Amino acid sequence: MQTALRGALLDGKVIPGTKNGITARMLMMCKVEASTADLLEKELRARNAFQRALTQAFQDGEQLHFTEAELAGVPEQFKKRFTGPLQRWQKGRFKIPVGREAMNYIVPYCSVSSTRHQLFEAYYRRFGSDFHASALELLRARQQLAKQLGFRCWADYELRPLSEVAQDSHAASKLFEDCWRHLEPAVASAVQKMKGKAGVLQQPDEAYYWTLHGRAVEALKLAEYLPAEQALERLVDVLGRACNITFRALPARSWWQTGWHSGVRCFEVLDGPPLGIAAGGGRCLGYVYVELYGTWRGTRPLAPGALLLAPGHVYLGLHLQAPSMGMTKLLTPEDATMMAHELGHAVHMLCFSGSAQEFQDLPLDLLELPSTFAEVLATKPEVVGEYARHHQSGDGPPNSLLQVAQANPNFFAQKLQSWNVSLGLHSDFDAFAATPSELQDRAVSLWQRYSKVAASGSFSPLGEDAGGCLALGANQVAYLLCYLRTATLLRGKSAQGKSALKRWLSPDAAGKLRAQLLDQRFNSERLATLLPTLQEEGMSQLPHPLPPLPSESKPGLFQNLR
Repeated sequence: MQTALRGALLDGKVIPGTKNGITARMLMMCKVEASTADLLEKELRARNAFQRALTQAFQDGEQLHFTEAELAGVPEQFKKRFTGPLQRWQKGRFKIPVGREAMNYIVPYCSVSSTRHQLFEAYYRRFGSDFHASALELLRARQQLAKQLGFRCWADYELRPLSEVAQDSHAASKLFEDCWRHLEPAVASAVQKMKGKAGVLQQPDEAYYWTLHGRAVEALKLAEYLPAEQALERLVDVLGRACNITFRALPARSWWQTGWHSGVRCFEVLDGPPLGIAAGGGRCLGYVYVELYGTWRGTRPLAPGALLLAPGHVYLGLHLQAPSMGMTKLLTPEDATMMAHELGHAVHMLCFSGSAQEFQDLPLDLLELPSTFAEVLATKPEVVGEYARHHQSGDGPPNSLLQVAQANPNFFAQKLQSWNVSLGLHSDFDAFAATPSELQDRAVSLWQRYSKVAASGSFSPLGEDAGGCLALGANQVAYLLCYLRTATLLRGKSAQGKSALKRWLSPDAAGKLRAQLLDQRFNSERLATLLPTLQEEGMSQLPHPLPPLPSESKPGLFQNLR
């Protein structure tokens, strides 16, 4: 196919930006010189190698032994995650595998400082020289390829399709600084309160004190109201009302009938709101296949994902840990908002009126906007009350728990830290002149810019979400743009006497969302006008398909953080 396309490009039969059905990235790979094509392959191999190293470092490694007293404060449901059938006879003794799960479920809740420090040091020892050497190879491949493609750095190449406010590394850095100016007072105030409790606040203890400050214990209580199967059904109903569509659950069928195993939930998606006489009476937009739990084979993927299998067919892999036999799977608020995010992708893929090629050529800050909108909508207290029901009684949660799903200042501080590490390493960092230890030092300094707590000597930001951001590239600022736009969309202007919930889930608001975003067939020719290798004579750069960000979006995003 590449050979045929290369000939068609040379003969002028295919003109970039005008031929529908072929993505701009595919045309770029066909049009570049052989030396650049080799660099594209080199970057792909380096990316796959780094992702393997990252997965291996995140997975459980050596085991540390702790007593019940040494794990004081850790909720029982989290301790059970680390207790296999062969360990249950050892009452009061726990073997904790050192990995990302221990950092997520033990360190933030354990009230014993020595346990937190021991797990912290053991975990970051996994990110040594060999791991950072793998990251360095990826950065070198990208740095070399960016220059070959005509860009100053890899960040400038990947940021080019985004909104003008973050179209290169300098603009993206300025956006981070502007957002931090509005976010820092809330973070500084919280850290000051933590220091009042801890005395000297060290990095291994930071997650624990954020848990105390951020009401994470109440979030675990909210999980009692989020049984996975029922929460999924209620979430699709809420999202249907927000987008004027109907999710209709299909009866379970065998693998011989559908090709899916019994753990996959299948939904038919119909055009039209799920309320009223005509509920679900519209045309079929397609089908969504939701795989809630990771399979037992191999390791679970690092992140959930949505995949357009074919026009009208979307697969969602959520990769949750399956419950024990006879137990009910309860979602954390973070699980529920992740589920809403991926469902937002599915809705966008099914509503989009263009071709799959046109969808793929859209800028990332447009592709992620519907999913970010669904994610943030699911955190609003009024909306949480719509999909949360107790797994036994069926009652709704008390008002005191409805607030805990909302983001706290640390949520965005951690995002800025990870995004800044990826952006900085892909822009002004000379990977060819650096050693693995210098890479780690540079990553720490980039992370420290948006942290009010000093980094520990053994710490590597690539052991956090920054590692995944580095693997994905330098354009993660697109998610910040989506959060800013979503805050503006949800703030809106309420009619007198009309609640925010009725406004967000009204057919009128949903109709505007469909017409202006979900159904919109945006011009996909823009990407071809931005890549130097595809630019033709007389081709002018097309504007970003979304309107400019309003000036009040940055303070508006951070002013109501809980």
